[in-house]
Amino acid sequence: MALDKDYGNLLVGKGVTINGVFQVPGEAFIDGKAQGELTADAINVTTNGVVTGNAVASHVKVAGLMEKSITAKTSLLIESTGSVRGSIAYSDLEIRKGGELEGDITILGSET
Repeated sequence: MALDKDYGNLLVGKGVTINGVFQVPGEAFIDGKAQGELTADAINVTTNGVVTGNAVASHVKVAGLMEKSITAKTSLLIESTGSVRGSIAYSDLEIRKGGELEGDITILGSET
């Protein structure tokens, strides 16, 4: 997922901490720490990145840490260094060897 210049994107650099409510029409690229509520088309959490709070996106890619409430409407990819913990909902899931998924899990579109 490359940063698209046609949409507003969010870049949180290494060493940066943000806290609040964020509505991102494009991609949220997290290399630092984000706390609060994050809604985006795509969320990309690097190996340095930490997202704590409520996160909702069509596509979520995690190489760092996401925790609390995560909704991936289309796809959730957990890289080998990634860890996702909390209340998790997704349509499609891929976990690379070494990646971690822990919590209350809901498959979107599933009746059970």
